[in-house]
Amino acid sequence: MMKKRSNISSLEYSFRATLANIVVANLLYSIVFILVQEPAAYGLFSDFFRSLSWWMGRVAIMQAVPLTLATGIFHVIIAANRMSALVYPIGHQKLWSQRRVNRILFVVWILTILECIPLIYPFEGNHTDFISPIRTVGVALTASGNLANIIYQTFAMAVGGVTELIAVSFYAFIGIRMSRLKTLPKSTTTATVSAVLVSTGGFMIVVVVLPDILATRLTGKAIWSDEMFYGLFKFANAYNNAIAPWVMLFYYRNIRNLILTKKLVEPKRNFTITMYAEPKRNGSI
Repeated sequence: MMKKRSNISSLEYSFRATLANIVVANLLYSIVFILVQEPAAYGLFSDFFRSLSWWMGRVAIMQAVPLTLATGIFHVIIAANRMSALVYPIGHQKLWSQRRVNRILFVVWILTILECIPLIYPFEGNHTDFISPIRTVGVALTASGNLANIIYQTFAMAVGGVTELIAVSFYAFIGIRMSRLKTLPKSTTTATVSAVLVSTGGFMIVVVVLPDILATRLTGKAIWSDEMFYGLFKFANAYNNAIAPWVMLFYYRNIRNLILTKKLVEPKRNFTITMYAEPKRNGSI
């Protein structure tokens, strides 16, 4: 029994570790979005953000490009993990060993850090003013619009789009494979459904951003208006950042029980009852 539990834990580790890394990437994205991008976009402390746009613009692009690309790679890793569980169940545990998974995740983060280096030098942060949805003058934090910057962002978004398409292709294959199987272990079905839900967030961002970038670069005309684009982009990002924690809540029973059931266990109290008899004067008790 202990050996069987150990094998199940090893099989689930690759999925859980990758899911945790997606949550970390989304958390970093959300911190920049809430503390920097949103206040600047709605005109709060606009002079402050304009004066510091030379480096905040770099941070904004780091959030929009390297972190989004890293999330897309994590989606592919999860999709490949689920596909190998169905196609190659015998060697799945050996293929996705804990050491190998940790090395893969480490390499992804190293590549993400390396991708940030061009944004430190030679690119420079910048800003543009625009009218926010509440009719205030908002500040959009960007990088300087030279050719290298355009190529950098376009190439990264194209790679991100390809990774999401690869993940979708994997899930399409998984769906066909699962439909042909009569029985599936409950753990495999649960992990696969969770993986599909997590990946939908990145796919929504690609559907909003990639066509707009390609149309702007090829035809010089954007598909969406500025108001429509920012609305769709914010919705896609909010969904992408929220879906992974909810999947963790669904997938991890301990977290779900802790948050939803809120079982309060009162500490046990030890009572000691001491009985004694007081002798009477006549010697009897």
